[in-house]
Amino acid sequence: MSEENNNLEDNVSKELDQASDAVNETTDAVADKANDIKENAAEAFDSAKEKASELANDAKEALSNVKDKATEFINEDAKEMMSNAKEKASEFAEDAGEKLNEFKDVAKEKAADLAEDAKETFTEAKSKAKEFAGEASEKIGEFAEDAKEKVSEFADVAEDKLEDLAEDAKETYTEAKKKTKGFFSRLFGSK
Repeated sequence: MSEENNNLEDNVSKELDQASDAVNETTDAVADKANDIKENAAEAFDSAKEKASELANDAKEALSNVKDKATEFINEDAKEMMSNAKEKASEFAEDAGEKLNEFKDVAKEKAADLAEDAKETFTEAKSKAKEFAGEASEKIGEFAEDAKEKVSEFADVAEDKLEDLAEDAKETYTEAKKKTKGFFSRLFGSK
């Protein structure tokens, strides 16, 4: 019987060793799987956070570009157009003055009444030149106002887009955070 007991003890010892090995292998496999899942979740969270940051940066850059372009237009093109209009009005006034002076000289030579008519024409031309300069200035002012309105509209649209992108990024971050927390809660049984 002693030999049977020895065999029985050997069998029990072997079974215990096999059971212990099986438990260790299972524990290692579960730990490895949990680590893989944890790493994948962390990567997904980091990726979502990075994407949200990129979207917010892109939106900020777009808003900055719109403002820069609008400011550039107002500071360069609109001023140049106003300057050109003033220059043209001044040239017109100078040309009109020169022509009228020539006409006035001829008129003086011809007769005194023609000289009087020339003076009237000269005065009218000056008035018209001033009127033209005023109208040109008014048109430039209207154009500048329109440009300011458009810039404001572009800035509002860009700001709305930036807010939408920021909100989307925040929602993506919150959702990824909830999913990661829920996943780890289910995985490790914590609340």
